[in-house]
Amino acid sequence: MKNYQVRLDAWQKAKYAPPPEQDPTPRQPSMIAMAPMRDGVKLFTELFLPEGPGKFPVIFHRSPYPMYRPSRHDQWPIDRYLEAGYAFVFQLTRGQGQSEGTFHFLKDEVEDGYDSINWLAEQTWCNGNVGMEGSSYAGGTQLSAARAKPEALKCIMPTAFVGHCVSAFPFIGGVPARGILMQWYPVANIESWDELDAPYGDMSVLKHPLWGEALRKRPLVDAAEAVLAGDKLASWREVMSHPLDDDYWQPIHFTDEELSELDLPMFITDGWYDMTVGPIDYFQRLEKVDPNNANRYLLVGPWGHAQTFRSQLHSNSHGEHKMPDNGAVDLLAQRIAFFDRYLKGDKNTTVQADRVRVYITGAPGSDANQWRNFPTFPVPGTKERCLYLHSTGNAHNFPQGGALSWDRPNQEPTDSYVYDPGLPTPCEAEPFRDRRDIEIRTDVLTYTSPPMDAPLTILGEIRLILHAASDAPDTDWFALMTEVYPDGKSVAFHGTLPALRSRYREGFDREVFLKPNEATEFRLSLGPAGHQIAAGHCIRLSIFSANFPACDPNTNTGNVVATDTEQRIARQAVFHDAMRASHLIIPVVTLNL
Repeated sequence: MKNYQVRLDAWQKAKYAPPPEQDPTPRQPSMIAMAPMRDGVKLFTELFLPEGPGKFPVIFHRSPYPMYRPSRHDQWPIDRYLEAGYAFVFQLTRGQGQSEGTFHFLKDEVEDGYDSINWLAEQTWCNGNVGMEGSSYAGGTQLSAARAKPEALKCIMPTAFVGHCVSAFPFIGGVPARGILMQWYPVANIESWDELDAPYGDMSVLKHPLWGEALRKRPLVDAAEAVLAGDKLASWREVMSHPLDDDYWQPIHFTDEELSELDLPMFITDGWYDMTVGPIDYFQRLEKVDPNNANRYLLVGPWGHAQTFRSQLHSNSHGEHKMPDNGAVDLLAQRIAFFDRYLKGDKNTTVQADRVRVYITGAPGSDANQWRNFPTFPVPGTKERCLYLHSTGNAHNFPQGGALSWDRPNQEPTDSYVYDPGLPTPCEAEPFRDRRDIEIRTDVLTYTSPPMDAPLTILGEIRLILHAASDAPDTDWFALMTEVYPDGKSVAFHGTLPALRSRYREGFDREVFLKPNEATEFRLSLGPAGHQIAAGHCIRLSIFSANFPACDPNTNTGNVVATDTEQRIARQAVFHDAMRASHLIIPVVTLNL
């Protein structure tokens, strides 16, 4: 335990040391209030008002995280809002910090958001115009509030939000995100990273005496008993007991019809190195139901999760991907421009150069690594190219085994591997590093293209059509696309964690179990990317059946996931022949860079 603590202390100091801030010191709020909800619960609310009398438009941030209270540490800094003539309001969601009530994962945010905005509109210092901002969970609170249509809510800026809970998080393609979610609950309680007994996001937490046991324990519904307590443990059990897209998640998920009713200006932000897929997914769906809305914007940068909201982190790199000098954006200035236009009504304010602004990443020295502006997304002129899997039945023989080609296969033998949930394929200890230590495993299949003759610019959602079989009634499929450099290193270039639990292949609202050893088509979204594969570099696809401990290993039994205590070994097969041509669908654009 002592050696583990030394590692923990060093890791936290390196990863979570307070970044340089323009104004990192705590701010004293103009007042603190306990905002009343319809059921009598009161929510802790910090109010910051500009100097002088008057009524002001309000920027509202609803968050579950006590550590981000401006009175504890001003990490925005919000004085720029105040100087621009806005009141800023920070509120802790139900059950969090000093707020009353019991926490439920995203379940109370529609009614609480509505009640809170109505309460703000009644305050003597509010001019009746409220806009919302915030990332991650605080992005979800905005969409929930907008769903209720409070009159005072004029615009929202949801950033790096989950979107669809059973396919994105806390279930990824129907696979429980055991390690990620279990570690998230303590983060939602703390006021300082120093309070954690295990570093968030560090998969070596398996060596921790309590967390290691919790990440392996079955049944899943009881796995967090040693590391969570109170309403967080109750929430864990509640969430893990609802893997289907059913009435439980209805208040959180949006149908296309419900999205079409979100008739308010919206600025959506994401990062290519973030695992959330909600922002781009929601923007694309909104474009389908309400095309070319002039008051809707998308910004995607070369950023990870925290960087999508906090500019002071833009100097941080991502593994092998160094942050380019032109990758930084003054996000607070961007937010002020949006609010000036839609809260103050300043029509002369330009929010951004076009409705969509994205950064195309690429190898150092390439003609990528530039910001590009587009009228919509997917961008006009996008073409889909199919990259087919090939092998002589030896794709587990890394690295000479499987191949990728633009040509369809003819008759080729099947690739196979054994997946043992007792010895699951591990996830990366740190993302965006060389993956060859995982790709070399016998429970991983790899398919590698020849070196690219010319740069290939990928922009949009990558998909995998996988023809496969298992001798188990249920199993998981993971797939990861990487760029292979001339020196052999294999590095992911976007942050999505693609997965699909077989029983949900026909929809996340139903379970359809496999017939043993029967070839079945699986459609996996590998998520969105904006990256240029350099000339002379290769594309590699890895296929495997576990990503532990980030995700809960499938027991392969077909039993109820939350209460299953059994497990069995599964024998997996991947097909790539004339009738069952497994392939990637890659969105490709030609850019005049």
